[in-house]
Amino acid sequence: MEYFNTQVRTHFWGVLTLFLFGSTTLSSQTDSLWRPLLQLPEVDRFAVDPLQQILTVGSDGVLVQYNPQGQALFRYHNTTLGEDFTIDATDPFNILLFYEDQQTIILLDRTLSVRASLDLRDTEILYATAVARSHDNNLWVYDELAGRLYRLSARGDLLFTSNDFRLSENLSVGPTEIVRWGDRIVLNFPERGLALFSVLGQLQQWWPITGAEDLFFHQDILYFKQEDQYYRYLVRQAAKEIITWPDKAAPLAFLQQFNRRYILRAGHSLHIEVLNELPNGTE
Repeated sequence: MEYFNTQVRTHFWGVLTLFLFGSTTLSSQTDSLWRPLLQLPEVDRFAVDPLQQILTVGSDGVLVQYNPQGQALFRYHNTTLGEDFTIDATDPFNILLFYEDQQTIILLDRTLSVRASLDLRDTEILYATAVARSHDNNLWVYDELAGRLYRLSARGDLLFTSNDFRLSENLSVGPTEIVRWGDRIVLNFPERGLALFSVLGQLQQWWPITGAEDLFFHQDILYFKQEDQYYRYLVRQAAKEIITWPDKAAPLAFLQQFNRRYILRAGHSLHIEVLNELPNGTE
């Protein structure tokens, strides 16, 4: 998720991230750097796009888009496809919804109006378990039955096919999610680990993290949930560290984007906090 185009700002946020999360414990001193900004009720799951617009889904399955100030802007609800879908908000003008049970992809514009839809059953895909947008505005799709990673156009045209991972990697179960990391992607195979793929769809390496969920990247740090506890994985150092929360209770879901963090707590209340002050020497 790229907010700034200059290396200076990117370096600043990288330094700030290390300051805020340089310890494995989010101490009360670190927590005091954050102040409450707003709160959204009745949230079961959420996503945040690069413009810091918040997308929430409640128990009714309605997708609601809020601006950064917490004002509800648009809604989307598909009664035909159901309420079980994943959200890829890496492109705020092309929000991707994947309905696995219906094997259908919906692309929404910035007003949550349908831009395009793709029934994967009309393509070469046998059964997809995870879908994500690629860096070039196409689609990454993993086919569990074929054991292959595909790149498709929004119309379903086949652009790339990987080798059969059932043979080369002894994989029988597909990933639960695909997460973008720059122009690369990470596939989450809970029973095997995290698989890093190049921009061309080539398997580069395995990260020994099993049973993970709710993956997201902040700079070069991977955050994930494992057995109801949040961790971070320092990619360069290949080091895993636990995050201990001040109130000792890990949130239901957690996301950080630069100067904001989003914490879904028990009771399904989404708390948005903003950085209160900058550490000395970073201005």
